[in-house]
Amino acid sequence: MSKMNRRDALRYGAAAAAVIGSAVGAQILATSSSAAPSPTTAPADPDPRDFELDYRGKKIKGAHGKAETKHSHQVHINGRKLAVMPIELPAAADASGVSLGFISALNHYEPVLIDEDRNKDGLLKLARQAVDALGDSELTALASTEHDHGR
Repeated sequence: MSKMNRRDALRYGAAAAAVIGSAVGAQILATSSSAAPSPTTAPADPDPRDFELDYRGKKIKGAHGKAETKHSHQVHINGRKLAVMPIELPAAADASGVSLGFISALNHYEPVLIDEDRNKDGLLKLARQAVDALGDSELTALASTEHDHGR
């Protein structure tokens, strides 16, 4: 039996990773595109912080959830959903506890606070950060995949 050298191991490993990644990606895309949309009811009173506008050549739309709960806020860029996830942030030095910030895959290291007072434009700020990060690119179908950060 011949010995496998390091180059062959890397080549076969990369090929296996590409095949597995393609299969998983195809499965995710097939599942998300073939799933029938669930019926939703329109909110009785739209949140005054909700927005729909053009920013740097892209249409951005944001809808605030009624409660600061997991995955309650929604952002769409050119009709594609961008997952918005909550993350606990340490409170300021003069306060105790934690604050709830929100991130997306495009502003992962720049969380924003979203509330009805001082940070009422937080979701808009998050959407604009995402468009700035995208530049001329568009969101992919995977941008809507939500994940948790310890909440």
